[in-house]
Amino acid sequence: MPKTIFGTTEKSNFILNMKTEKYWDFNLKILLGFMILMPVLSIPLEFARTYSLPLIALAIAGVAAIVFTFIGFMKSVTPKKLWVLTGILAAMVVWGYVSLMNSFCAGDAYNYNVATFGFDGRGEGLLSILFYGCFFMLGAQLGTDSNRRKLLNGMLLMGLAECIWGLLQALPIGFKSYYQNLEPMLLFRTFLPSGLTGSPIFLATLLVMLEFPAMLMAAFTENKKQRILCLVCTACFALTAVKTQCLLGLAGTGLAIVLGGIYLLWKKAGKRGIAVILTAVIAFGVGLGWSFAASAVNGTYEGTNAENKVQGQLLYDCAIMWEDSSYRLEASGYYVPGYDGNPNGAADAESITGTYSYLWSSTAKIIRDYPLVGTGPDSLVYPQMYQSIVITSNPNTFDRAYNFYLHTAATLGIPMLLMVIAILLFAFVRGGKSGAYGGWVQAAILGAVLLYVLAMVIGASAVTVAPLFWMLAGCCCNMDSDEAK
Repeated sequence: MPKTIFGTTEKSNFILNMKTEKYWDFNLKILLGFMILMPVLSIPLEFARTYSLPLIALAIAGVAAIVFTFIGFMKSVTPKKLWVLTGILAAMVVWGYVSLMNSFCAGDAYNYNVATFGFDGRGEGLLSILFYGCFFMLGAQLGTDSNRRKLLNGMLLMGLAECIWGLLQALPIGFKSYYQNLEPMLLFRTFLPSGLTGSPIFLATLLVMLEFPAMLMAAFTENKKQRILCLVCTACFALTAVKTQCLLGLAGTGLAIVLGGIYLLWKKAGKRGIAVILTAVIAFGVGLGWSFAASAVNGTYEGTNAENKVQGQLLYDCAIMWEDSSYRLEASGYYVPGYDGNPNGAADAESITGTYSYLWSSTAKIIRDYPLVGTGPDSLVYPQMYQSIVITSNPNTFDRAYNFYLHTAATLGIPMLLMVIAILLFAFVRGGKSGAYGGWVQAAILGAVLLYVLAMVIGASAVTVAPLFWMLAGCCCNMDSDEAK
């Protein structure tokens, strides 16, 4: 007889009577729901400064994920193999709270709010650690390859929607974009795509992560219509990621295509595999050619004189970073070329190596000063404020290190970085065997996780992209529970 509480109806106690298969389905729906909510609620960002809306999407899906994570334990359907991981994730939340209470600006109510909820428009405070951990747990409890494949399908559709929006931004037709101009370098009519992720670098991160599974699905999916759609995704992802004109988009896409090609040849995907590889390579080449020609096509010019035409510039990492943090969010000081009044010295926007060297060396100093608890969640900019309490009045400060691992150590302390590394090791060790010797779905998930982890060496976490990674990382940790018994 179905279980009830206090004589209530069976329907009102659906959680108590929920079958394991139904629990897996609810987990999938929550994760797919996030993929719908996030881009839909991000649309107003392109038309008005309403930065809280994507954070609302994270909160809605995150709360649902918390509830169903607890239901899994309450109904004893969470596998024992996930208990250690659960302990590490719980420790990450606890350590995030320790970091918050001992943050750089401890005692300041405003900065407590920043550390708890994240900076306005960033949203990666203490709560995001909890939400990401629960997304991880739901991803690890999808139960079947069919559900994991549906998760990948949802991600590819979200990525395709981002590409369509991004390609409209990349055309010189005036479609709303924060990266139509790059004020830090006084470059106008650049028209860089950012989709609905907030930054060209964030968009590149998403597309690089999804390129590998798109290639595999285009080769191995049996349904012809789905195969064609995945082939379209393969081309669009490669083209748009390269057109973001950042190092991550260029190098990451190249690596994704190489890895995808190797896997398809290894698994003898035949003519389909060759077609997919050629499609990805051609799209990469078109994106590269478009990037080189963009300055001439767009009429890009430098300074205030439209006659100062720019020719052949390809990568704009430094300008993108400060356009995002300073001009879009006011989360850092403005970039001032050649300015050496900052204690960290002068950033070099004209050099890719100079840009990343400046960010990483400056972040390393912060880690040295705050090795145990860091500066507090989402609070990297505060110890850099050297001449004003107004964030934007401190030239060449930054709020993202563009190395996720250094950023984690700087904001949350070295212990947090070690816990993140432990989670990643679990994902690769447990997912490695399934990815190498299992089906293509497992391989697609493992490849996407690997590409994201590598991309984060020159990338930054964002609420519009990172949840998808944590879902897939969770999948890696429990891909051998194939079908419900």
